[in-house]
Amino acid sequence: MLRLALGTLRARPASFAGPATALLLSVTVITLFASLIATAVAGGGDGRLAMIGGAFGEIAMLMTLFVVVNTLGFSLRRQARDMTLLRTTGATPAQVKRLVRCQVLLMTLLVSPPAWALGVQGADAFLTALAARGLAPATAGLPSSPLPALIATAATLLVAVGAASLAARRAVRGRPSEAAAETAAEQGRSGPLRAVAGTLVLAGAGFLCAFTARQPLDKAAQAALLTSLLLLVAVGLLGPFLARFAMVLLGLPFRLTGSRHRGDAGGRLAADNLRGHAHRLSSAVVPITLLVGLSTTFAAITGTLREVAPPGAYAESDVWLRGVELAMLAGFGTVATVNTLVSLTAARRREYALLTLIGATRRQLLRMLGAEATLTALAGVLLGLLVAAPPAVAFAVAATDGALPTVAPGTSATLVLGVMALTAATILLTGLKATSAPPVSAAAAA
Repeated sequence: MLRLALGTLRARPASFAGPATALLLSVTVITLFASLIATAVAGGGDGRLAMIGGAFGEIAMLMTLFVVVNTLGFSLRRQARDMTLLRTTGATPAQVKRLVRCQVLLMTLLVSPPAWALGVQGADAFLTALAARGLAPATAGLPSSPLPALIATAATLLVAVGAASLAARRAVRGRPSEAAAETAAEQGRSGPLRAVAGTLVLAGAGFLCAFTARQPLDKAAQAALLTSLLLLVAVGLLGPFLARFAMVLLGLPFRLTGSRHRGDAGGRLAADNLRGHAHRLSSAVVPITLLVGLSTTFAAITGTLREVAPPGAYAESDVWLRGVELAMLAGFGTVATVNTLVSLTAARRREYALLTLIGATRRQLLRMLGAEATLTALAGVLLGLLVAAPPAVAFAVAATDGALPTVAPGTSATLVLGVMALTAATILLTGLKATSAPPVSAAAAA
């Protein structure tokens, strides 16, 4: 099974680029903060260093779980036809799951050595920066123990194997003929249990917001982060419903533009297409929401802290730490966003080929993709801001007794424009490649 898994990795390296990047980032970040904790345990730091390492490590684990599940899920979705063929040729569900776990094991082992080196270098630079700000002793140094690196690989592998097992369930459930039909249809359904679960999580986030508003400054910041994570879980569960609502709201100007140009502008086609494929749209919107929601929450926390912190207070150092957290979350969110958009756009080769065969030009296809990129980015930004607003307001109440958090206009503009540019560039560049093949061969091969 290991040989088959290695052959799959060699045959389709591009399909595993996203998961490998996520695993590399995971091992790197966990190695970094595990090294800080090891430094504190070895006597090279105080309680603050262990607290910083633990808090950052907790966030890294949560983001690792989300991003690795996301990237592995899309990687396995691109292998759905191969898995279905394995089932039809006699492979059992257990064998298919074992193949997936072997793929994850090989990827994790391959990315671990460079990730260890990056993590140790990052930990050394971070420790130096902490010492310069009085948050760690000047004499503190990283221990030479390999334990932090091994813990990082083990933790990442545990999360990845669990994510792979969950992602493989759809490919192995039911009879092979049913799996083949489902793969060809590429349809999904939103059951009532998912809606109920999303509503319950949303209610839990509301209670946590009220709890955050009554906490002291340091605890309120962590509670606000947890609230935003809960809201992101709710968005993930309610994604198709929210995506369809966003398309009704945001797609109206595009449909009107398309009607005035007799459909040539691509806006009407893009809006109707995204609205009709709410599951596919939600898959693209959720990572954008993650990136915007968490980044905006941290920007609001940092801006509010900077406003209320007296000169020389610990909160000033906390502002610096929040900036590092923001950069880490932006890295995770960027990986998830790019991988998802590339996978979704590349998987539509047959759709582009069929549109070409019935008369659409490549320019019209790219115009449609541009409109879809704009709509997808707008929907993600809208949901991201809705995710960030409740925890940001709750933290502002805890910090200032007012309901308005402080966010620098330049920061907000940078976040929104950056996400828009990232989404548009990823979809258009992937679309250029996906529409470059001859339409007849692309339609037959898909």
